Amino acid sequence: MFALIHDRLFDCELERVSIQHASRCACFVLLFLTSGCNVTPNATVLPADKTIVCDQLVINSDFTLPKKHRLLAELTLRRSDIAARLQLPTSDEPINVYLYKNETDYRKYMVSQFPDFRDRRALFVKDDTSLKVIAHWGPRVGEDLRHEVTHGYLHSVVPNLPLWLDEGIAEYFETQRGKRGFNSTHVYLLSNAFRRGDWTPDLQRLEAIKQPESLTQADYAEAWLWVHFFIESDTHSRKFLQDYLARLRMSGQAGDVSGKLEEWDLDVQQRLLDHLKTMIESM
Repeated sequence: MFALIHDRLFDCELERVSIQHASRCACFVLLFLTSGCNVTPNATVLPADKTIVCDQLVINSDFTLPKKHRLLAELTLRRSDIAARLQLPTSDEPINVYLYKNETDYRKYMVSQFPDFRDRRALFVKDDTSLKVIAHWGPRVGEDLRHEVTHGYLHSVVPNLPLWLDEGIAEYFETQRGKRGFNSTHVYLLSNAFRRGDWTPDLQRLEAIKQPESLTQADYAEAWLWVHFFIESDTHSRKFLQDYLARLRMSGQAGDVSGKLEEWDLDVQQRLLDHLKTMIESM
């Protein structure tokens, strides 16, 4: 039985925004087209025709990928990025990444093995013995793989991650290297919702959400905002997150972040909103 599943939606649920930046719902188009595609004969079997080992990542595909493809290089470097920013150790536990060239084959596999997640673009699955990422080589594969591989790197070293924090960190690291986790679509969504009175930060509400399918796009955005605030606002805030993850890694439990925040900074919600305002002003 699978202990944990994280997923990516096929269809964009974001409200329209007036700017076109690379984001969760704006397309990443990889210009490099691979050749020698082999359609998987049995779509209920994970692709394993071609295998490339990139440190912790084991890339399995039903088509030929260059060993030095720039996306694979970026995904490999993502492990050191996460370790450095969050002060986490690295692991040698394999993360198997399964890539379908053909979206139809991918969907057939999802219907047969994960019918409740059949409409997802990509999936992270953790059980007692393995870490898996399943996706197809679509127009947003870079965004999807950065997100799901981040889950793999995290779960290889930190047990019992709270769902909101797991997703918030994955949202931060799904952006391309050099962007420091900045996601303009999340900024627009939250700032517009706050201005309309439809949203205000509520970490306790996020902590109460236990199932990935219950997360809305606004929840992903707020989870991202908390993580971006912790990592990017100042060294004191980053140390707070690093210490929380260290306690979780060492003991398997660290309590709710919201409870720790009340002890750490009584005005943290206003600081979070100020952080959002600063990002708006920088755009």
